[in-house]
Amino acid sequence: MVKKLTGMLAAMIVVATGTASAAIASDSMVFNLRATVPVSCTVGYNPTGIAFNDNIVRLGELREYCNAPNGYHLEVRYSPNSLRGVTVNIGNERVTLDGSGFASIRGATGPKIQTRALSVQFGDDGFDTDEFQVAAIAI
Repeated sequence: MVKKLTGMLAAMIVVATGTASAAIASDSMVFNLRATVPVSCTVGYNPTGIAFNDNIVRLGELREYCNAPNGYHLEVRYSPNSLRGVTVNIGNERVTLDGSGFASIRGATGPKIQTRALSVQFGDDGFDTDEFQVAAIAI
């Protein structure tokens, strides 16, 4: 009985020692990390000074930031029944306003940070509003 118990104890020590040395010999670990990043799109305005060139007025620069995977577009919002015929230029994109209070300009097809010049070309009524905003909207 003592011999049998000693043999089982020796076998358990060998198994335990083998397991412990295998765990100690492993020098790498695996961690699974998951993070959720919220979509954020912003537009900042930097007034670089007003410059006139014929009928075009340079108003400054827009700094656009959007991390949306499918990109974004810019919404121009202004007082309805105003700015009819005014052309808004943002970088190489342009839109002529129809007085509806809303217009859309292409932003980017994926996440992007960019700075683009903002200028307007006056229509017949000039710049006849106090409300003019540009917002980045995720697609």
